[in-house]
Amino acid sequence: MTGFQWYKSGNSQGEEGYIISFNYDYDLIEKLKSTIPHNFREWNPDKKHWWVSSYCEKQINNLFPGFLEAVRAQRTLF
Repeated sequence: MTGFQWYKSGNSQGEEGYIISFNYDYDLIEKLKSTIPHNFREWNPDKKHWWVSSYCEKQINNLFPGFLEAVRAQRTLF
């Protein structure tokens, strides 16, 4: 998979989480939708990215291996 990007951000209701974007991959999108409960994710069709709740960090890491290590590394920088 290429093009995976993320950053910490709130959703439209101000809940903590991550904005996640990646190159179009039907199977990955379906996996994300089946792994992350709908009330913990939002699709932004204008910006073509997902918001995923910070409660789902482990599920995000299962979809994108290395995610948790990157989050931990970023937390030590700030």
